[in-house]
Amino acid sequence: RREALGCAGLLLAFSLRAFVHPDVPCRGHMARLAMRAKGAEVKGDLQPLYDYVLVKSKEAVTSTKSGLLLPTSSEKPSEGEVVAVGPGSVKENGVQVPVWAQAGMKILHGKYGVEEVIYNDEDHVLVRDDDVLLSYTGDEPTLENIKMPRGKVLLKLLEEEKESQGGILLSKGAAKPDTTVGEVVAVGDDDLDRNGNPVPMDVAVGDLVRFRFGNEVKLDIAKSEFRSVSASECLAKWTS
Repeated sequence: RREALGCAGLLLAFSLRAFVHPDVPCRGHMARLAMRAKGAEVKGDLQPLYDYVLVKSKEAVTSTKSGLLLPTSSEKPSEGEVVAVGPGSVKENGVQVPVWAQAGMKILHGKYGVEEVIYNDEDHVLVRDDDVLLSYTGDEPTLENIKMPRGKVLLKLLEEEKESQGGILLSKGAAKPDTTVGEVVAVGDDDLDRNGNPVPMDVAVGDLVRFRFGNEVKLDIAKSEFRSVSASECLAKWTS
């Protein structure tokens, strides 16, 4: 009976050991495991393919230049610097169109379809070129140093007292962060069709537009709120 219990104990111990990851008991590996859980870990040269862009993520700001502490957020910043770019997408006619983004650019990108990767022990993401919504020079984006990608527009959310003179009434919610009404303040170059040919933009600087939320990014500049969106997210336009 003792031999049977001994054999059963050995079998149970061996079975449990088979289900335990060898790194789990070692506290020194816990940080590495947490890093791997965030995204794939890559050593050496990493080259994006097709229309993908490799971006080194910018660390979340926790304090202002004056030392004021800012509340932390669980949402990761959609901002960083382009490290490498793919050769571009191939259109239906076989023509390869280079990506718009370039290495060294500081960009803001959409939050969907992002592939996280740990590259040389630092946080990076792989995003499609079409998900790059804005680039800028300097330390922070301003209206003077912003550049819009192909097919993208920058919208200034309307103030609450702003009213349309074209017969369209704007709700008081136009001043809220989730408003869907804005004024076009910057536009990118024409977008491209399936064959890589330019498609003229339907909106211009000064237009008022109704837009829908999608893969946009939010900016706060000079006490005003802005959204960078794809032109295809604009549903209607009018002039004041």
